[in-house]
This record gives sequence, structure tokens and C-alpha cells, in this order.
Amino acid sequence: MKHFLLMLPIAFAISACASSEVIPVSKNQIIISTSAAPACGTAGAAKVAAKMAAIETIRRGFERYIILGSQQANNVGVIRTGPTYANTYGQASVYGNTAYGSSTTYYGGQQTIFTGSHDRGLAVLMLNRGDKGFANGVDAKAQLGEDWQQLVANGINTCT
Repeated sequence: MKHFLLMLPIAFAISACASSEVIPVSKNQIIISTSAAPACGTAGAAKVAAKMAAIETIRRGFERYIILGSQQANNVGVIRTGPTYANTYGQASVYGNTAYGSSTTYYGGQQTIFTGSHDRGLAVLMLNRGDKGFANGVDAKAQLGEDWQQLVANGINTCT
């Protein structure tokens, strides 16, 4: 149970950990800028950006796409706070003129805070049948899988 409670905040953080911005560059080219929470990692940010490339391809009336360029960055950091409380427990015994004892102090309340994000940028060329390079393009619907309609309607904001 203790491990479950420790993992709950991480699961919650991953459930809505990414956002993307789409910048149109021309009728058939866009730039996707994705930012993902530290828990998603670099691979999670890349996964969201790739799915967004497929989603935006379909939303804009195209069938396939080619990634022309990619950039990545991260500014993830970890902060560990100090203890917020301390409890000391002790015990002592006296035998004649001699006293024996011990004490133990427990510190608690520390927190680990993750900051920053993993970022991914993609330059995307969208294609329809008859366009040069169509045969080499990635099929957007196939990339998204069976639930492609739901993803196109709702977008993606999670790296899981």
C-alpha cells in the first residue's frame, strides 16, 4: 500500500503531462512545439510530438507526412527540500552510580520537487496523393492506430 501511495502522484502527473502548439508555415507545412513534464522524459515528449504530427496532418486534410527536422531540449531539474520536523526519542537506565542511555532523532517532511520540461520541435511536411514524396510519407491514420478519430477530435496531452 505504501508503494501505491508513493506512485499515485507520479501517475497523476503523467496523466496530463504534455501540451503542443502548432505553427502553420505554409499550406502544407507546420512546426509542432511540444513540452512534456519531467516524468514523461525525452522519449515521452517525442512520442507526443510524433502523434501530434499525425493528428494535425489529418485535421488539415492531408493523408501522409514527412518529418523534415527535429529539435529537442530539456531544462529538467530536481529540488530536495530540507526536513520540516524532527522527533527525538531517548531512553535511560541507572545502575548504581552509572547512567546508560541512547537517543535517536528521526527527520521528516522532505520533499522532492521536479521542475522544468522536456521539449521537442518538429518541422512537418504534409502530403496528399499526387504530391511529390507521397510514397515516402508516413500514413497518419496508421500511425495513430484504430482510435485515430478520437485522437483527431481530442488531441493528445499525455505521454503514456
